Amino acid sequence: MKIADTLPKEYKKAFKDADIRGVYPTQINEVTTYRTARAFVQHFGLKKVIVARDMRVSSPALRNAFVQGVTDAGAEAIDIGMVGTPAMYYASGTMKAHGVVITASHNPKEYNGLKLVLPGAVPVTNASGLKAILKLVERGTFAASKKKGRVTKTDVFPAYKKYVAGKVKVKSDRKVRVVMDAGNGMATTFKSVLTDTLPVTTKKLFFKLDGSFPNRDSNPTLKKNQKAIVAELKTGKYGFGVSFDGDVDRVAFFDEKGWYINSAVIGAMLAKYALQKKKGLPFVYTVFTSKIYEETIKQYGGKAVRARVGHAFIKEQMRKHDAFFGCEHSAHFYFKDNFYADSGILAFLQVLAAYTEAAKEGQTFSEMIAEFGVYHQTEEILVKVPDKKKALEKVAAKYGKMKSCTVKKFDGVTVTFKDYWFVVKQSVTEDALKFVVEAPEKELAEAKKKELHVFLKSM
Repeated sequence: MKIADTLPKEYKKAFKDADIRGVYPTQINEVTTYRTARAFVQHFGLKKVIVARDMRVSSPALRNAFVQGVTDAGAEAIDIGMVGTPAMYYASGTMKAHGVVITASHNPKEYNGLKLVLPGAVPVTNASGLKAILKLVERGTFAASKKKGRVTKTDVFPAYKKYVAGKVKVKSDRKVRVVMDAGNGMATTFKSVLTDTLPVTTKKLFFKLDGSFPNRDSNPTLKKNQKAIVAELKTGKYGFGVSFDGDVDRVAFFDEKGWYINSAVIGAMLAKYALQKKKGLPFVYTVFTSKIYEETIKQYGGKAVRARVGHAFIKEQMRKHDAFFGCEHSAHFYFKDNFYADSGILAFLQVLAAYTEAAKEGQTFSEMIAEFGVYHQTEEILVKVPDKKKALEKVAAKYGKMKSCTVKKFDGVTVTFKDYWFVVKQSVTEDALKFVVEAPEKELAEAKKKELHVFLKSM
């Protein structure tokens, strides 16, 4: 395959703090991918690289470009095929090798990207090599290789399925009826795990791989992408529902009535479940995670560890504190015994295990999580601003003058009043601020959301 020599005009927009992701082909294309592979091998002096991809329409072409970059640099490309991101993490962890998965995760169909990892599924970030890789990509000239590398194929999925199935013991005398929305993404590859090894009867929605996302976009936390699963749950035939993103590192949960459950409520329930067995365990949270998660950790004798929003920063704190579990508002769940990485499938299994125990006591899913549903958190709102740094400073200045609230600066600005609180932080990818508001009462949270939205739009 011959690779052109021109980077896309907007290539810099694709390079984030902890991955490379953008619109194909205007922000990321085969040239970006080929050069990134060459730079990855050269910067780290690699002899082998694990290569995986998802089912997106542009993923085969980007996979080919990355493999050619690896082999042109003289390294071995270990092709593990079309798998979800957690499977690549597993391969990196068990093989102790650098790797990449070609995916745009929860982003819409026109996006694609590269998630690079160090051995053990440790994310490559700006601090650990991504900035240096970008410089090499921009330069476009690389050290000559004495000989061309080779491509080998390895099927890790059979071993990975056993690994996943062995992580959680789910015991139930009766089948649990669950609605599963794969969204035409990589969750479809777990069909046998979900049906053959678990006490579940499933209603499968969109279990056909299709990178054009014909039924819904990849992000399962957005209301517009939840219509099918909510409608099915409202028939009253099921215990609960789950919906996955395109690369299976996110999972959204729904109760038996079709209500979407805030990820922090799920995290709080799992934290209580774990801490009842062992006190003192560390758990990671972020400024956007609902307060119920942090409060539950402390209530049941755990240690709450704060991290910046974003998978790389959460994993960093997970490792630093040897944390048992991490929860992010965006439906990411992180596990110590999964190389400190996120996995939608493992989160589903943990929740299924907890639910089967609750069901034995006659509880429904909504009753199982009822004690954690004490706050209403608004959806994440994005507001375009001329200068996001100055805009955030204005937020801190305005509320810092008020005696009726406290202001804390960490990964944005957290403002706490007696009866509600909110967080405003900079967007990593856009000239914008994003925020959430939380309160015990939905009406108050929504009213304060509108007020804050008006203020931010006035900047």
